[in-house]
Amino acid sequence: MKRLSLIFAVLILFISLNAQFSNSASTPTLFAGGTGEQVIPKIAICNNGNIYLARFDNANGGYQVWLQYMDAAGNLLWQNPQGILISNFPQMTWLTEWDLDVDNLGNAWLTFQDIRTAEVNNVMLYKVDASGNILLSDSGLALSSDTSTDFSNMSPLLMCHSSGDVYVAWQRMSTTTEIHLQKISSTGDIYWGVNGLVFAEDAVQYTWPQLLDSGDGNLLLKYYVDSGPFWAPNRQVFVTKLTPDGTPLWNASINTVGGLTAWEQIIPYVSDGNGGAVLAWYDDRNNDMINEVYMARVNSAGTITTPENGALISNDTFNQQYYPKLAVDSEHGYVYAWFRTTDPDQNNVGLARQLMDFSGNRLWGDNGVQIIDQGTLYPDPIAAYFYQDTAYCYYSLAASPGDANNEHLKVNAIRSDQSSPWSADVFLDSSGSSKLHYDLGVSNQGWSVLAYEEGNNYDIYAMRINPDGTLGSAYYPAPQSLAGYVDNQGIVYLNWQAPSLAPSQYQVYMNDALILTISADLTNCSIPDLEAGNYSFYVCAVYPPDHISLPSNTINLTVLPEAVEDGTQNPAIPQLAVNPNPFKNNLTISYWQDKSPAQLTIYNLRGQKIYEQSFAGGQNSFVAQNLHLDLPSGVYLFSLVIKGERLQKKVSVIK
Repeated sequence: MKRLSLIFAVLILFISLNAQFSNSASTPTLFAGGTGEQVIPKIAICNNGNIYLARFDNANGGYQVWLQYMDAAGNLLWQNPQGILISNFPQMTWLTEWDLDVDNLGNAWLTFQDIRTAEVNNVMLYKVDASGNILLSDSGLALSSDTSTDFSNMSPLLMCHSSGDVYVAWQRMSTTTEIHLQKISSTGDIYWGVNGLVFAEDAVQYTWPQLLDSGDGNLLLKYYVDSGPFWAPNRQVFVTKLTPDGTPLWNASINTVGGLTAWEQIIPYVSDGNGGAVLAWYDDRNNDMINEVYMARVNSAGTITTPENGALISNDTFNQQYYPKLAVDSEHGYVYAWFRTTDPDQNNVGLARQLMDFSGNRLWGDNGVQIIDQGTLYPDPIAAYFYQDTAYCYYSLAASPGDANNEHLKVNAIRSDQSSPWSADVFLDSSGSSKLHYDLGVSNQGWSVLAYEEGNNYDIYAMRINPDGTLGSAYYPAPQSLAGYVDNQGIVYLNWQAPSLAPSQYQVYMNDALILTISADLTNCSIPDLEAGNYSFYVCAVYPPDHISLPSNTINLTVLPEAVEDGTQNPAIPQLAVNPNPFKNNLTISYWQDKSPAQLTIYNLRGQKIYEQSFAGGQNSFVAQNLHLDLPSGVYLFSLVIKGERLQKKVSVIK
């Protein structure tokens, strides 16, 4: 327990009252401090960018549940800087997993267990609106009601489903452990009876459920089936798909060879973006004292597209691998994985990453890429996510093995081609104190917030990082995907995608000099009357009152002379571009046609013609045509004929 003077306690409240996300890693933002312990934070970000931050707080001598609410900048929105008290019902002296999520209307839902009833752990559910009102019931909804100490309901997790309903899953522990799953309406109606759906079987344990929204109205439930002693179980991994009425549609065996440890409980379990799921874990299935990391993907139909019992993320069978974290690029079917590596005796520790596809192929070499060499720095991946074309991974970095009192937080950003939008990994917290119990929230604009315990006596901190690597709320995103071409008259045409926030205008730069200012409602421009030569272009977004974003990507274009020596017009040079490549459903064919007709033909690798389309010539020399092709996964040859000249490009399709 902490003993602080009244003056210091008042100072903490003042800091919290004026809390805003820090833009300096050396001064992380404190959101809950003072006497007692503040522990196990949970964070959830609403569609409008506002943030809920929940915690267990022991300031009054017993663990209570508190909830804070803030805007995207970290400014607290409720009058009491500590937030609102959700529950002061008695808890055990030790805490377990619990959960927080937000629904589509911006309400917070919390679930945890307490011992208010006969000192037996039962699962409670609370709903809170943005004004701080506790809805449904001031004392919460009881999802279990055991009164015998022979039973204990533990470690609930919840998910706010896109349908508007809420699902809560937990473990009911006795001589055997069962999984209970309950469905609750937005108004608090409990659908599935007193006990919910029960997953149980004689002589085995059903443990550690996790939930995903399948995106088609259904639910994906991950669970373990354990046998043997609880400290060394034979642990098997399954995913089942359930309809809204609880009917199983399929049950997929992810890993039945065991080898997972008892403390692998909540593992990476991520939507594949197409109604399925991607999972990762480590195990010692060979009983050779070497743990290896695996991933598996199950699609929306219940088909496992990776090798049986998982695909090795690293084929390094000499060194050990632990604690994988995943980020999924659903458009291209890529899975980014970060994991700890150690020597066989775990004396030296490093950090590695790998890119997998949905078939389980390793795309960055058999062993992945070691981004921190094994040594005494002791990195550990914390959480990961994907936004636009980049995957991000939070990781901790202790000065030496076991030195929990000198720990930093950093973020690694990487693309599929192993380029990074940043010049180096970014420090999120460089204060060097002990850290524990992390929780990550990701906004729909790509910025994210990590909440965590810090200090030997535990306070709650949170830091925000933006896609451009800056910290804090001063985020001014750049325009995306700048593209362009030069027509046969020497006119440059540029187009780009608007950033995630609305700017006031755009600035167009040529050879690093500002040449145009464009209205914010346009995402294209033309630049005439350029002399022959090579030019580079990029675009910046301007935000009120005078903030300028980082540059977009830079493109290089060549303007040809208008005429050759005999006085004839220099013909345009035909070009072919396919974007994106690989693609899943829709793609764009871009070509330079010099006012001439063009013929597009698509062949498979056996040379069979499977698609053909003609494009008439026109006044514009650049044509973009959205095609809707129902092509199975594979590699195809796109052939474009313009004025008798054939252009070809290999294109990959990923389903």
